[in-house]
Amino acid sequence: MSVKSYYRKPIVMGVISLFVVLTIYLESCSKQEATPASSDATQLTNEELQGGVNGTINLSTSAAFAQPIPPMLTADVINFKVGRSFFHTNWVTAPASTQAVDGLGPVFNTSSCNSCHVEDGRGRTPFSGSEQLTSLLMRISSPGQDPHGGPNPDPDLGLQFRNNSILQATPDGEVYVTYTDQVVTYPDGSTVTLRVPAYQFKNLRNGHAVNFMSSPRIAPQLVGMGLLQAIPEATLLAGIDANDSNHDGITGKANYVWSVEKQQMVMGRFGWKANEPDIRQQVAGALSADVGITTPIYPNPSLYGIELTLFGSLINGSNVAGEAELPEPFFTNTVFYTEALAVPQRRNWTDATIVHGKALFAQVSCAKCHNPQFKTGTFADVPLLSNQTIHPYTDLLLHDMGTDLADGRTDYLASGSEWRTPPLWGIGLVSLVNNNNGMFLMHDGRARTIEEAILWHGGEAANSKQAFTKLSKADRDALIKFVNDL
Repeated sequence: MSVKSYYRKPIVMGVISLFVVLTIYLESCSKQEATPASSDATQLTNEELQGGVNGTINLSTSAAFAQPIPPMLTADVINFKVGRSFFHTNWVTAPASTQAVDGLGPVFNTSSCNSCHVEDGRGRTPFSGSEQLTSLLMRISSPGQDPHGGPNPDPDLGLQFRNNSILQATPDGEVYVTYTDQVVTYPDGSTVTLRVPAYQFKNLRNGHAVNFMSSPRIAPQLVGMGLLQAIPEATLLAGIDANDSNHDGITGKANYVWSVEKQQMVMGRFGWKANEPDIRQQVAGALSADVGITTPIYPNPSLYGIELTLFGSLINGSNVAGEAELPEPFFTNTVFYTEALAVPQRRNWTDATIVHGKALFAQVSCAKCHNPQFKTGTFADVPLLSNQTIHPYTDLLLHDMGTDLADGRTDYLASGSEWRTPPLWGIGLVSLVNNNNGMFLMHDGRARTIEEAILWHGGEAANSKQAFTKLSKADRDALIKFVNDL
């Protein structure tokens, strides 16, 4: 990047100058690791330190997901704060009075990363059937696969339905969700009401037919992503039981996806279907598709077919030929921010009911997919996250979750009913971070509580769900209380 293009970012440079005087105000956890990683839910190393000694923050407020790992040096804190500034940037239409934050669109879902991941937390579903989707978006595609085996873009809409646009452009259309009730009755006679989503597309641009496959995806909380990337691939692959050798109905499978930077197929571990290989590509993909901002990984606007004809000539947000709208080093700062978010410490891990709930969690086989413990390897991007014993409660593998959750849309090796096991760490603070608006669990936010999320499980998790329903109410409540402590 040229000197001219670096100093055309006056807002950012002012912020960076301020950051130089910052000091670390967070204290490092002092507990030491004692035992090697294990999937045994009853024997965990420092289980309250979910992100390990270096990756855990002892905070239980609405800002619990937005903190850096405690032991960072001042220079890293500066980079973290710069990345945070771009994560919170509300991008505007180019050309604008400031070239630091222009380049929005021309079609997009939201104008900032923080609009979906508020304080690095989860998105939400609309409050009514008349409100369009915001932090819940729609992935779309046509039948078939792209040259690398990924989803095949719709010829004129691409891989994501964008229901917003700048004034000079036109959005793809509108999309809404409504819910109907489905009552589940436990063997003891008590009931729970689930909500079943139905999606409707309206007013598509140029009368485009709704002839594409679609899949709703809610924005997840972002804590601990660097730690998840630091888990060695061999460790994750060791969790696969392709032939169900232990006859528990749980197999698991890795997704293999295209890495733009490596120009080869690699194991996926991020995204609801493990369809992104690493955090850099995940961040670049979100900036491109969700906000319409170009980066060094995706330097061209995310436009397809007629969109290129209609909007391809609109001015972008860079005044330097060939430069991305979020160039280096600011793109890497934004990636670093996402990598270095700390995981909140558990609050009540010694509570007797919660300890009992943890045992039940293992007893009904939840821990076979939501693996409670791993050891990270060497992580060059954030060395402090290397060699940490962590408790993410995920295996990062794909599992068939049954027909009720199926979207019918393949994504590389992920079938229409397969989803990546989401990490559970921090789940008990989701509603607090969401301003107590709710939890919005599962890939589309349909589950309002942990109990509802459990009851939506099917496929490989059907036996675990059935075992949960057969527990006494006191035991069900204990298991839920345990999950809420994560």
